[in-house]
Amino acid sequence: MDSQHTFPTHYAILIGINAYPKNPLKSCVRDVQKIKECLKSKLPSVDIRTLTANSGDTPLDHPESWPTCRNVTSALEMVTFRAQPGDFIYIHYSGHGTRSDPCHELSNQSTGDLALVLLHEDSSRVMPLPGPRLAGLLKSMVDKALVVTLVLDCCFSASVYRNGDPNVRYLSCGRIGALTYPSIPEHDLADRDTRSTSRDASMRDNWLVDPDRYTILAACGPHEKAKGGSEAYEKGEPYGALSYFLLKALFDHGLGRRHKDIHRHLCAKFWESCQAQHPVLYGNKDQAFFGRTDPYRNARSTSIFERDKSFRLLAGLAHGLRVGDRFALSSFGPSSDRDVEENFIANVTHLWPLTSEVELLGTAHSLQTGWIAEPLTCSYLLDFPVRLAPELSHQDEWRAALEERSLSTCIDNEQDPALQVVLRNNKYEILDEYGREIMNLPEIPRDQTDISCVCNVLEHLARFRMAKDIINEIPRAAFIESFDIQIRANRNVSNPEEQIEVQHGNVVELVIKNTGETALYVYVYNLGPLWQVKGLSYEVIPKRNHDRDMKFTGISSKKIKMTVPPAMSGDGSCEDIIKVFVTSQPTSFDSLELPNLDELGKTNVGDRTNRPSTLESEDWVALNFPIRTLL
Repeated sequence: MDSQHTFPTHYAILIGINAYPKNPLKSCVRDVQKIKECLKSKLPSVDIRTLTANSGDTPLDHPESWPTCRNVTSALEMVTFRAQPGDFIYIHYSGHGTRSDPCHELSNQSTGDLALVLLHEDSSRVMPLPGPRLAGLLKSMVDKALVVTLVLDCCFSASVYRNGDPNVRYLSCGRIGALTYPSIPEHDLADRDTRSTSRDASMRDNWLVDPDRYTILAACGPHEKAKGGSEAYEKGEPYGALSYFLLKALFDHGLGRRHKDIHRHLCAKFWESCQAQHPVLYGNKDQAFFGRTDPYRNARSTSIFERDKSFRLLAGLAHGLRVGDRFALSSFGPSSDRDVEENFIANVTHLWPLTSEVELLGTAHSLQTGWIAEPLTCSYLLDFPVRLAPELSHQDEWRAALEERSLSTCIDNEQDPALQVVLRNNKYEILDEYGREIMNLPEIPRDQTDISCVCNVLEHLARFRMAKDIINEIPRAAFIESFDIQIRANRNVSNPEEQIEVQHGNVVELVIKNTGETALYVYVYNLGPLWQVKGLSYEVIPKRNHDRDMKFTGISSKKIKMTVPPAMSGDGSCEDIIKVFVTSQPTSFDSLELPNLDELGKTNVGDRTNRPSTLESEDWVALNFPIRTLL
């Protein structure tokens, strides 16, 4: 009998380039060498292909490992051929990045396409690997059910070219020459109709492929600087900032941490070190970094960072926090490494739009940037009190279970309920504030359901209401005037809060214009009819300009396909809300995410938290676009 491929195999492709003919870098080869050491120390067996070019190297010294387009593409294709479904693939690129004008249907029309700046065979010039081509190579891996992590420690934007800093990892198109893109077969990119079956509103990020089995961790947004050199020194040696902090996290905490946990930790470290860039996470944020996932405790946790001799959370008013909310603070490690005694309780004492200050209760302790803050209470949910029908037995148990979930109960008729629980025909039913049965809930038979399960449903519905109701009641007028957001459907243009009607399968277009002088950070969510809150898109929209080396249109367009879920086909229609958060700084709203109610036991809350700026104000708005989809 042939030997079976029982255990997943780990493959790594590490690319580091210092020896650019113009604008050479200092730390990229060291970045990947240290990553290689880390992987070998953490894994009993890993197949590593290293492609590097250091100062003084020539292609004749090691032609097979010279970081050319041909060698990099060949390495990716060879791993795809050799690896088996379920194997883990890690790709790390440390070098220059560039952008070109959009050339493909899936290109980012606002900022253009990313390209990795590789070397030519003769080392006298560079050769870009276009983003759409990279997307096709990644898709081949995903199609084979490989689990892919891609780290890009390079610039995504022409804006950094103006800086003239030799540590900035960007080359302008002008210094490379015209970018030529090979024709990309349609099968190399995600199918036009690819969409998640769990969403009735679906969209896909530009050249990124289906994110179920890949994750991309990028050093910065499309208008920022990715720095190495003086930005991250250890023992006198320079490193790329992203590579350095990532390396420290992997050495200290292993390869099994989820991407969102590592990303959140990196963001806190970037803030502490005053890095002027914001790491960005795309794809499957619940996937382990490079292996099997370590156990973890709370999907809505965030990180703390130190500022002005106090500690803050990367969340604030815009995320539904209130003064008095409690968090358990603990070190950045898997839950299996931490005991209950290692947790420290802290209260939110001050709130800002996107951040908040916490204060330890009880014994003083030396906290550290990057520690995990797990929410224990959510005072916002008190806005949705629950009325329990008198016929429900064990009322004290009900109230205790609701209190554990930060929900309150109505006392007599002194308070109007947001939700009501009644018992009919030996089934629990949940009603709205008007006494109407809430639709699209799973059946809750009394003899098969305990109080805890019913309270989980109540908490889910309250959190859905919270996500829907969060708005900024007093936004700055100047910030409101810095953008224009509309949805186009059926040749009509709709503004926030205006009802939109479309047919099943129709596509609506979300158009966002940056009319101000600073970048906008836009987060798009679908609040669906099955009580789900799912992230659709995150994008940075730089201000408009016409500079040849940093051209940005200031306009983003996202197409969203609207469908009626199969479970609701008998109803003839469904109601969605497309919710758009716009902020002046990177942040996260993914702690608001909820699965479909029939997936209530699953953990799918994500995080794309980024470091807040120390100089700019914290502006934000939240806009709702209600959409009715008809069969």
